Amino acid sequence: MDVLVVDCQATGASPAFGHVLEVGWGVVRGDSGPRGFEAHWIALPEGHTVPGQVRKLTGWEPAAAADAIAGDEAWRRLRAAVAEAEPIPTAIHYARFELPFLREWSARFEPDMAFPLDAVCLHAIANRLYPGLPRLSLRALAGYLGHSVALQRRALGHVEATAFVWQRLCSDLAALGIATWEDLHGWLRQRGPVRARPKKPTYPIDGQRFRSLPDQPGVYRFLRRNGDLLYVGKAASLKKRVTSHFIGRSGKLLAPEMLTQVSDIAVTETASALEAALLENETIKALNPPYNVQLTVGDTRVWYSNAAFDAAAATPSDDQAIGPLSSEYALRPLGALSALLAGAPPELAVRAHAVGVSALWTPDEPVFTAGWSELMARHAPATGLPADPPRTRALRLAQHLLAVVAAQKDPPRDDEEEGDHTWDPARVARHLERAAAQAYRAYRRTRWLKLLVDAEVIYREPAATRTRRLRIRTGQVSAADLDEPLEVPAAPAGAPFDRACYDRLRILTTELKRITRDGGDVVVRLQAGRALPPRLLPGVFAVI
Repeated sequence: MDVLVVDCQATGASPAFGHVLEVGWGVVRGDSGPRGFEAHWIALPEGHTVPGQVRKLTGWEPAAAADAIAGDEAWRRLRAAVAEAEPIPTAIHYARFELPFLREWSARFEPDMAFPLDAVCLHAIANRLYPGLPRLSLRALAGYLGHSVALQRRALGHVEATAFVWQRLCSDLAALGIATWEDLHGWLRQRGPVRARPKKPTYPIDGQRFRSLPDQPGVYRFLRRNGDLLYVGKAASLKKRVTSHFIGRSGKLLAPEMLTQVSDIAVTETASALEAALLENETIKALNPPYNVQLTVGDTRVWYSNAAFDAAAATPSDDQAIGPLSSEYALRPLGALSALLAGAPPELAVRAHAVGVSALWTPDEPVFTAGWSELMARHAPATGLPADPPRTRALRLAQHLLAVVAAQKDPPRDDEEEGDHTWDPARVARHLERAAAQAYRAYRRTRWLKLLVDAEVIYREPAATRTRRLRIRTGQVSAADLDEPLEVPAAPAGAPFDRACYDRLRILTTELKRITRDGGDVVVRLQAGRALPPRLLPGVFAVI
């Protein structure tokens, strides 16, 4: 039986609050391949804008308007996809969303015709067939059944996923004796259980698989039924960490949508939790799993600031030598502090950099001035003598504020929900403190990373018996037990300090801080065999 599959992306939750932004469709049969798939951006009414969150989810950009077609043209093409059937058997993943938009189109473009689509909701069917699944979103359901859906919500990809799910559901429905469209409607009309959040979700993976993992450090990889990689994680204990994802308390599960799709787990054991963290970073960089976002960045460069902290470049030079930095704006709060301490007026750029926010959400000048006065009333002595250079005073103040922020056991929280642009002097002062502290940490970290890029580290994890040795050459790391030979890691001559090197050494630093904090041992030997005294490491780690 030919079945039309449809997907819509829209600018709002219903026709009363938005318009169709993109629509896709195609024809599928339960026993053969799909055909005629297509998708189009839809021209929006004049003056209508696309909300930022919808842009982010769908990837829509203003340039897409050039390729958009009119809604009536899209409706005509969709109607023609299964021209011989009326009403048209239609499968939609979540029909409650799409149908109001499609009915509005039908009433507007064919006012004298009855609504032509006889739709079934795949979400409702799956709710009956798989009541224990944690999530039934299209990405979760398709992944559970063995199909990859991109994280970006595009209509064509969703149509392909809907067609795949429909074919798989046909097989499961047939096993229940549901073989015709009429059978399916009758089955859906039957009173069924109301789906609630299950106390014990049903995952596609056998629980014995994660309970049998080794109680050792390592990296784990979650895989779909079709073998696609979903997620990469690190663990001090593979067994405990992976098991916690699937049997964690409600609200603490890792992305239930993703766990719905996990059919297998691959693991790589490492000698320590530190080396697991390093391997996790390298694996994510190499494989780019869709559910890993914390170690992926859009900008792959590192940056170098000038001495005034008001400009940065991606290439170091005599004028811009303070780095490496993760962002060109990392030290801008220090530049803003210098300007304010020098008596410069709080212009828009200075205010934005000082509090560490976009110029679109910057406090106005009177409120900022009051917040700055409040900050100086509390911390002015930390800036040193008024006769000192403003840059020196700014660094002293930022160092002091880093200690203040670090000592806050329960720091005050702002109600910084999206769209909350309310500023008051106290809030300005808090942002000044945090922005300065974060910038000073980034400033101090630059020197540390330059030292660590060619160094040797000897460490013992807390409660471990093995002592491990790392050798770092041009940012490349090799590891072995202390009494084993250690190969010098290969690195291209003149290898740049790129973002991969920056992230690698940042993660290594985080792990060394953890080991020191939790009672392990760390020795860092710099070039020419010079070692940092272990007693100094806690103080170094406190400011990087």
